[in-house]
Amino acid sequence: MTNPSTTNKQIVSPEFFELTDVAKRFVNQLAQCRRLGFDVKEGSAHHVLIELPYSKDIIGYPDTGVIHGGVITTLIDTGCGAAVVCAILDKYKSLEISPTLDLRVDYMRPAEPNKSVFVLAECYRLTSSVAFTRAIAYQDSIDAPIAHAVGSFMRISPEMISDEFRHSLIGDNCEQVALDASNRAKEFAEQNQRIEFQDVVKRAIETNNYTYLLEKVPYSQFIGISVERFGDEMVFKLPAKADNIGNPILPAIHGGVIAGFMEMSAIVQLMVFMTAKKVPKIVDFSIDYLRAGLHQDTFAECKITRQGRRVANVSINCWQSNRKQLIATARAHFLLE
Repeated sequence: MTNPSTTNKQIVSPEFFELTDVAKRFVNQLAQCRRLGFDVKEGSAHHVLIELPYSKDIIGYPDTGVIHGGVITTLIDTGCGAAVVCAILDKYKSLEISPTLDLRVDYMRPAEPNKSVFVLAECYRLTSSVAFTRAIAYQDSIDAPIAHAVGSFMRISPEMISDEFRHSLIGDNCEQVALDASNRAKEFAEQNQRIEFQDVVKRAIETNNYTYLLEKVPYSQFIGISVERFGDEMVFKLPAKADNIGNPILPAIHGGVIAGFMEMSAIVQLMVFMTAKKVPKIVDFSIDYLRAGLHQDTFAECKITRQGRRVANVSINCWQSNRKQLIATARAHFLLE
């Protein structure tokens, strides 16, 4: 993999990479990316480098301050998508928007609190219909990765792109969409008191009200998750929300948000049915996108397919208007202790 920047302290001047502005404009078109404060540092025919600033709003583990895995997935998915845009523009001199076909993320260690996360992504193979990508998420050094990912993206005809969207990326004198600077300014003050999730889960089960449980995980509130339980079945809901849009043309929900929603659903399912003492930790997450997640209410259900003393395997199905027409399926492993 191309390695233009080995650490976040040695980022090469963006003027050296000719497609930095294009990558920046592409990312800034996406509402979820603006809200997260993504900052494109480099862009070329061979790679894209993006920074995610730390924020208390994206914490997935309140007892440690570690950010939610869904945010890392969103960062990786965006980096790979931007790399595809740059690679196609360089090779074919045309603009294409390529939806995610599949994305596999292996988490190697948690991101340290109060530090930015970077993703270095590249499109290493283009065919007539599919673009293949890989990416590494890291903090201080790319040699100490947080996560590694591979993904494939469907190529769509340039005619599908509106003139307005094309001009916003590659037109003359384009104005870049401003990033929300407040996301960068937010800093998380670490709590001295550990949250006793066992008591929180117990209360949720007794009252059959899981709002209080979801409120303890900031990322679930960030994207707007809710849940209802019917006997042994739990149905999770991601309401239609403009801030969650990743494809402004359809419009459609950002693939990373769908992944984060499904991952969070699996975590809550495990916590409730196992009365967990703390939030289960993600080991790996593999998602298949079956169709576009349009800008409407989205639902998910989970099944714990295998469970040992330390590891649980969860499958997740996600749909919108028709439960039989899934928009995505995913599989994940979690550490329980």
